[in-house]
Amino acid sequence: MTFWRRPRAVRPGGIIGVCAPAGPVEADALDAGVAELERLGFRVRLTPGVRSRSGFTAGSAATRKADLMGLLLDETIGAVVCARGGAGAIHVLPLLSTGGLPAVPKPVVGYSDITLLHLWLQRAGWMTLHGPMVARDLAQGSSDSESLLAALAGSFRAEHDASSGLSGLRVGRGQGVLRGGCLSLLVAAIGTPWQMIIREPTILFLEDVNEPAYRLDRLLRQLKLAGSLDGVTGVVLGAMAGCAGDPDLPSVADVVAEVLGDLGIPLAVGLRSGHVAEGNLTLPMGCLADLECEGDSAVLTIDGGGPIA
Repeated sequence: MTFWRRPRAVRPGGIIGVCAPAGPVEADALDAGVAELERLGFRVRLTPGVRSRSGFTAGSAATRKADLMGLLLDETIGAVVCARGGAGAIHVLPLLSTGGLPAVPKPVVGYSDITLLHLWLQRAGWMTLHGPMVARDLAQGSSDSESLLAALAGSFRAEHDASSGLSGLRVGRGQGVLRGGCLSLLVAAIGTPWQMIIREPTILFLEDVNEPAYRLDRLLRQLKLAGSLDGVTGVVLGAMAGCAGDPDLPSVADVVAEVLGDLGIPLAVGLRSGHVAEGNLTLPMGCLADLECEGDSAVLTIDGGGPIA
């Protein structure tokens, strides 16, 4: 079983480091997101390359790696909140080594392309935070500040139900470690050294945006055929904004039921985390969780603790 290490707490007054490990950042959005972090009470430190731009990435892979590692190794930095996702985190992965990471993790927050960095950190046993990013959700006022502040402070206990957008697709109850992220990135990692490997009972969270029904079907089937769903005791889908939107084709619920229904585990959809228009919830990846679905209702309970061995 993976040894999951809780990140140290950072509260208002602490320093949050901001870097751009993937796509380039718009200056106005970055400034707005920094202002929101400061409004929440944090001090903010930007990395030297956060405003860099090289094609579809925020500067060279070497620059992005140096910025990220600089924040992870700097003891004065309480947490790292990524500026945005986009594309390009995969360029950085081969340059990173878990051997140089601090013994005590710090919170690392992001989603979308940052899913790849979560996979890297989780290989080292770090709990990570699937949550809002500076130049997107924080800039747009679409993050759930309460859950972000709680997670940064090390308070991971939460209960998500219909008020968080969640609804049930298949009845049942499952317990395990909460893991996952952006579906297309989890699939992209298959066959690489950073592929998600499940060694313990797992509640798997999957979310994405603007994937038509045929691609959603293919992505889920690839996860399944690759063995990435072995050991999964429950699946929670995100809001899946813009996914399977053609009324003449199967819906998200239809695709999920068709591909995953034979696993015999509870299935739920709609959790407001990741690519959402508002209320982006912060989810602690590596915490113990319980998913219970009955009829159309579903409850995801995160108990705030993680397995110790």
